[in-house]
Order: sequence, then structure tokens, then C-alpha cells
Amino acid sequence: MTPRTFYLGAAGLLVCLLALLVTQNYGFFEQRVYVGPSGEARVNVLLAARMLLTRMGSPVQESSDLTRLDAFPARGTIFLAADRSDMDPVTAERLLDWVSDGGHLVVAADHPLKRDPLMNMLGVSIQDDQYRKSDPHVEDVELPDGMRLRVQVLPSARLVDKDDAASWRHESQGAIRMLQMPYDDGWVTVLSTFRPFSNFAIGKLDHAELLWRLASDHGKPVAVWLVRHLDMQSLPQWLLKHALPAVIALAAFLSLALWRVIPRFGPLQPAPAPDRRSLVEHLSAMGRFYSMQKQLPKLIQTVRQDGLELLAARAPETRGQDGASRLKSAARLTGLRPRELLQAFTAPPATPHEFIVAMRTLAAFREQLTPQGMAARPRRSNGRLPSRGVDRRRDHKTRAEFDRAFSAAETKEKNT
Repeated sequence: MTPRTFYLGAAGLLVCLLALLVTQNYGFFEQRVYVGPSGEARVNVLLAARMLLTRMGSPVQESSDLTRLDAFPARGTIFLAADRSDMDPVTAERLLDWVSDGGHLVVAADHPLKRDPLMNMLGVSIQDDQYRKSDPHVEDVELPDGMRLRVQVLPSARLVDKDDAASWRHESQGAIRMLQMPYDDGWVTVLSTFRPFSNFAIGKLDHAELLWRLASDHGKPVAVWLVRHLDMQSLPQWLLKHALPAVIALAAFLSLALWRVIPRFGPLQPAPAPDRRSLVEHLSAMGRFYSMQKQLPKLIQTVRQDGLELLAARAPETRGQDGASRLKSAARLTGLRPRELLQAFTAPPATPHEFIVAMRTLAAFREQLTPQGMAARPRRSNGRLPSRGVDRRRDHKTRAEFDRAFSAAETKEKNT
């Protein structure tokens, strides 16, 4: 046997085994899978009931706005399957007024509510029942006209007729499950559940017949209104309906208040030019910067140099003089004490106080050298400046002070 023949035989055997495995475990067949309702039936549990009543000849409409009761026929039937906790006493009273004109109201009382104005006006209370979670079973229901229908009512709530005003009732498991009472020219039917009329149950037993008997007028088609939800009245709607004068007064008050506080419109004002810093602010900022950087000696050195240049401009003979001679000329021209000038021009400012004192002296020195300052000082008849109080040449104390200051300046210059 050649290798090729062996490989072909092995491949054929493998294919046969695979075909046998597939045919024994797999195959094609049809299966129906429940996927639930779709479309409108998914959100409307009374869709089948509406379609049934329509085919029976009754004009059916669905709406959640009970304010349109005036446009609904007085001899029609309303199925109220909505949550009544959203119903206010005014709407409940309007609904019962429509019933008193000859209408038929069918209400589903599935569970007790903390706030139920409609049932309170009818004198009917709702209670939970111990059989509510029991297995449902079929029972016979005898209608007011004597017809018997097989209906599945349980599990459902218990109904209590506090005023004993019902003309017909159906009891099951020792409790009332259905009742009907006259209300002036109309009728009110209270059912413990609308489950028999749902899409899943209406086709079972006699549920469709029970729906038709409740919706029609002894088998004659009438207009039917299905109410599955109630529109809650918004605050603006309630205000416009019950407090319209107060709303108008408040709107007028707000309009006058806004007219009072809102400024009048006019031409646009030109945008102001950006502010420019003055020279004084600039110099102040520079001084703060040098002070924070602890560079007061550098700052005062600039002021000293400016004072010396001004002195050389006012007294050219001082340009070639040494420190003591220049200090003597400066004291003679400005009338300031030599000790103050020596401290201002030579001593380093160790503290802020010393810096301030030196700057004041330099400011006074510069002010005395300006033309305004020199013109303001009185002169003698020979053109010389007068001394302070007495003549300095005759004041030995002042002369000694000059000599000590000049000697100190000369000693400092020699040492440096």
C-alpha cells in the first residue's frame, strides 16, 4: 500500500465519522419561542380591549385629560384604569357630575391608596385580601340582568360598601369583588381588578363578554373612553385657572419694579483711555522695590550724586575742592548744619530711620540750592547771606562745630 492510498483512506474514514456524529446530534427543526408583545401592545395593556370594543361598534377614544368631560357624551361609558392618587377632589367631583347626568363609570380598585377622593365620595373603601397571593381560580359571576359568566377575578382586593349603597355586588372568598351603585341618573361600577380585560386574559373564559356588558347599554354600542393615565396639572396651569387675578397683579408689580430699576437706553459712552502711572507713583514703586531688596545704600547714593551735581552747578568753585572744603561751601550756601550734611553725604544708612533722616536732609539741601530756595532767603545789603540769629564768625560754638566736622571729614578721607 502506497502512502498516498493510506492517507486517502484515513481522510475518508474521518469524514464518515464526522458525518455520523453530526447526523446523530444535530438536525433542522422548527420551534416557537415566546418573545412577548411588541409595538403598542407592549405599553398598552388595554389594546385588545379597545380593538374589541371598536369591532363591536362602539366609538372608543383614549385620553388622560379629564378636563374634556364636557365634550364626551353623557350616556357613554368611562373605564378608569389610572392611578387615582393623582386625582384631586375637583376632578373627582366633576367626574361624578358627569355620571349623575346619565353616564356609566367603571373604576378599577386594585389596591388601597392613602389619598383617594373618588372612593371617599362614593363611600367605598379598599382593603388588601389574604387571598390576593393565592392561586387564581375560575368562578361564576351573575350579572344584574341574570346572565352568568365564568370569570377569573382572584387574586384581587376586598371592597367595602360603607354606606350599603350598592344595588348589585359579587362576593368571592367572603369579600366583595365587584359592586354597582346608582348615582342619580347614572351608574358607578367598581371592580377589584381590570386584569380580565388585559391583552393576555381577554381571550380567556367569558372576559370579553363581561367587558362588552359593562361597556354597552344592554348590548347597544355607546361611546367608550379608556383612561389609563391622568395628566397631573402643572403649577402654571393651576395658577392660571385658580389664581389668575393674583398672577396678573404680580406681573404688573414686577413690570413696574423692573421699569423703575432698569436704566434707560441711550448712546454708548466712549471707553475711557487707560490710566497712566504718574512719575510720583513710579518713583514710589522704585523706592519700595529697593527697600524690599535691602538696597538702600544704592538708592541714597543716587540722591547724593544728584545733590553734588546740583551743588557744582550752583557753585562752580566747589568742583575742584576736596570733601571738607566742599562741605564748608555747601553749609555756607544752604545754611544747614555741617553735622547733618556730613551724616547725609557720608554715613551709610544702617537702619530705615537713618535712611529717612538722611533723605530729609538731602531733600532740604536740594531745595535750598534751587533758584526758588535761594531767592526766598534774605540777603544783606552787601549781597551776602545773613547768619542764623548771630554772625557765625563771632559765634565760637558754631565755629567749633564746623572745625570738628571738617576735621572728621579730613580724617575719614585720609584713612580711605
